[in-house]
Amino acid sequence: MGASDSTTPKKRVVDDGFGLNHLFVKAKYSFYSAVVFFLFANPETYRILQQVFGKFVPFLYPNGMPTVIGVFINTALFFLTMLGLMFIPNL
Repeated sequence: MGASDSTTPKKRVVDDGFGLNHLFVKAKYSFYSAVVFFLFANPETYRILQQVFGKFVPFLYPNGMPTVIGVFINTALFFLTMLGLMFIPNL
């Protein structure tokens, strides 16, 4: 009798998170994060938000520096945008 396939031990594939597919997914979300960060950290974005929502919440001081509340709101917008991007399938 010879050894059958059912008695030979099968190699178990361990996903350690360093595969090529994981690298591409991590690179994709890193790129998305960089683009979204650039958009929300851009001084022009603060100016646009000040023009649109400035009568409700100040985003900029008169000298052009962002206010603390403006930074917090932009941080929240960044978080929500990144969270939304992660929920979009196949993006």
